[in-house]
Amino acid sequence: MFYVLLTYLASPILYFFLFFRKREMRRVLIIQTAKIGDLICSTHGFRAVKEKYPDARLSVMASPLTKELLEHNPYVDEIIPLESNFYKGFAGKVKLARLIYSGRYDIGISLNPNVPFTIAMFWGLIPVRISVMPDFAGITYMTASIFSTYLERHRRGRLVAETYMAMLKAIGIDDDDISKEVFQSPDANEKTERLLAPSPKPQASSPTVGLAVTSGNRLKEWGAENMAALADRLIAERSAVVMLIGSEKDRDVSDKILKIMRRRDAVIDAAGKFTLAELPALMQRLLLFIGVDTGVIYMADALNIPVVDIAGPSDMADQRPTGGKVVIIQKNLPCVPCSHTFKAPYACSYGNRECVTDITVEEVFQGVSKLLD
Repeated sequence: MFYVLLTYLASPILYFFLFFRKREMRRVLIIQTAKIGDLICSTHGFRAVKEKYPDARLSVMASPLTKELLEHNPYVDEIIPLESNFYKGFAGKVKLARLIYSGRYDIGISLNPNVPFTIAMFWGLIPVRISVMPDFAGITYMTASIFSTYLERHRRGRLVAETYMAMLKAIGIDDDDISKEVFQSPDANEKTERLLAPSPKPQASSPTVGLAVTSGNRLKEWGAENMAALADRLIAERSAVVMLIGSEKDRDVSDKILKIMRRRDAVIDAAGKFTLAELPALMQRLLLFIGVDTGVIYMADALNIPVVDIAGPSDMADQRPTGGKVVIIQKNLPCVPCSHTFKAPYACSYGNRECVTDITVEEVFQGVSKLLD
């Protein structure tokens, strides 16, 4: 609240300087520092801005962990990696404001509704400052939101991707296309061929099924035992080739899955072997993808790969795969959903995670069979 009160005191001076800033569409800043899935579900906004204003320079402020997803995006002119500890404390808030001011942006769009970004866009003298009013806004953010020139309220039951598009109406963009996009690095196909060359050769009727070995949020974890049992059934009953997909940090989980499995002969272990910029090339070889509701699910959805989403605690009204072939598996429990786009816990309030642990291998297998059949 200190920074908000300080901004109130300084606001007459800041508004004075803003009065002399021209309102143009030469430089646009979009702030999206959330995780992989959230960034992918924001890509329609980048596209909409550049299609409406092709001569504008679009800069995207993103987490260093996700910037690879933007490196080959033709709609993004500049990527600004931002660590969360960069703007800690008063000195950090000033650094963030100076960074934004140095860009001389005409439009600032924050897809992360928080106090630091709201006041930094104001301190950075961006004439048009657009943000979202989340459904779980605290009093401090609500107080700070007065420094935005336009706020779009996120309503429960509406996809966050639709809320983002509604925000853009403030700058003359009226577009309802929320289709996601991912773009691969130029050498990704060659690397994919090298990985697959010594791998199990599927028969013509054998589907290659991708399996996300883990989640970035432990609350959503389905477990290596379930993943291994599902993979064995896919190989035995559907003659599938199973591809394990994850990051370098997931190697221990993929190793555990392989150790538990009975049929390792029909498995391609790709965990930790591809960067985010290379992964789309590998995933396009899949007939179907399975995983908990995490970032790679949305990459598959952006590539129009059929998906089985083990939703667990996630709010599917907020964010979900929107492709034509999607099976969402979720338990109807009083506490579900508890994980929302703008309020994501990392632990179960009841300590049992029944929303995930009660989902059986049989249920997921039937969801897979429904898509394969």
